[in-house]
This record gives sequence, C-alpha cells and structure tokens, in this order.
Amino acid sequence: MPKTPSSASAATLERVARLAQPVPLANLSWIALRTVSATRLIAVCARGGRDPLVELTQRLGDVTTARVFLYFANLVGAYWPEDVQVMRPCCCILSPDEMTLALMADCAATGRREEFSAVLDGFVRSDRHEELYDRTTVMIAHLQ
Repeated sequence: MPKTPSSASAATLERVARLAQPVPLANLSWIALRTVSATRLIAVCARGGRDPLVELTQRLGDVTTARVFLYFANLVGAYWPEDVQVMRPCCCILSPDEMTLALMADCAATGRREEFSAVLDGFVRSDRHEELYDRTTVMIAHLQ
C-alpha cells in the first residue's frame, strides 16, 4: 500500500512547488521590489569584490537605510540554510529565495506576523523567526 505524505509534508511540498513557479518582478509590491533589488545589488557587489554600502547608500537614499538593509541581509544570510540565490539585476523573474524575501517583506510591511512565520516554516528554524521578523520590520520602516 503506497504511503501518503502527512499534511505537514504535503503543505511543505505545495510551498516548494509554488516557489518553483517563476514570478515576474512586475507582480511585486513596491516594498518587495525594493527588497529584492537591494539584495541583488549586494550580490553584484560581492561578486565584484566591492563594499555594497556605497552602492546601497546611493540607491536607498541614505547611509542609515543602507546599514539597516545590510544588517538585515547579513542576518538572512546567517539564518538561511544555504547561500541565498539571487537572479541577475536585469532578470525579470524571481529566484525562489527572492520570492521568499519578497513575501517576508510584504508580511512585515502589513503586520502579518503569523503569515511571516508560515513563509519560513520548514525552511528556517522556528526559533529564528522572531528575530528575522523584527529585523525585517525595521528594514521595511527605513525603506518606506
């Protein structure tokens, strides 16, 4: 008799399948788009061996916002189960990691704490959700 996945496993598989579907940048909210764009800029700077603070300061408008975003990005990098994968800046679709970051930004921007955790469930350890949510809300406050 074939085994059926548990409801938690089925939900995880459904979430993975959803993240695998290409999502165009045009479908993002303004705050999610800024989050993804700044993340891509950090990746470009890292590949080029440059400090992203100057570029982020120019793009985000001030050094404080750039520092807050870098702190957020470093925390995400530390808590992500593997290296965060981003698309090239010219690419019009999102990677699964970028989609996760966009969802995190949207949830934090609208105060949907439980949904924020649901985005990360099974991906990032649950004891890290609260700190990620707090840092994401601070980052969002500076981006707006």
